[in-house]
Amino acid sequence: MKIESLKFEGVSFCHEGQDPVVANVEFDFPMNEVLWVKAEEGAGKSSLLQILAGLQMPQSGQFLINGQNVCEMSFEEFLPYRLQIGYSFDYGGLINNQTLFDNMMLPLLYHKTLSHKDAKARVDDIFKLFDVTKFAHERPAHVPGRLRKLVCLLRAMVMRPQVLLLDDPSVGLGQDSVYTLVDYIHQLRKEGCLQHVFISSYDEKFMNLFNYQIVHLDDGQLYFQPVDPEKRVVHL
Repeated sequence: MKIESLKFEGVSFCHEGQDPVVANVEFDFPMNEVLWVKAEEGAGKSSLLQILAGLQMPQSGQFLINGQNVCEMSFEEFLPYRLQIGYSFDYGGLINNQTLFDNMMLPLLYHKTLSHKDAKARVDDIFKLFDVTKFAHERPAHVPGRLRKLVCLLRAMVMRPQVLLLDDPSVGLGQDSVYTLVDYIHQLRKEGCLQHVFISSYDEKFMNLFNYQIVHLDDGQLYFQPVDPEKRVVHL
């Protein structure tokens, strides 16, 4: 299943009692890019990413993946797309009664994308790369918040999806982890994974480590902003 297009047709979404996150939005998302999602605080960046992940459904309009309306898909119909979407939001998502290693293994084993041996080797390699092997068999409550945040981010990528959605990924990480994370994303993109990366962030220094395009979420609408190539900084 290759994801070739993501499109909003008249999409509206609103949390009860709040201003709309998006209101009748028509938008073709740029593909094969690192897309920087920018907005004022509280404007709904996280909700927008959750819609793109298929975790929130629009109240009206169509969210189209490859021309198919996600809102009309059954669980079984959406699953092939879901397997190609990795997401990480804040510090949440780790299972508290599982070790960090088991949390990383869970999506690989649940979806049976790799043998147990190959899944273990992949997770071991990732933990070694980020120098966190000594924490592998600790539970989330027993490690620092920066490590929980890092494992949430790494779990979003462990399936090597085509679409990656990261919500404020640099917040709470140590500087070494930030640089290793950016290197890792670049490496996986070179290997053909993470083709479509969406990042919400206020951290311009972090974002300047990517070759990005910008989408603004403002007053319920999305605006595409090309970036001057001379202002891009992609070297670590």
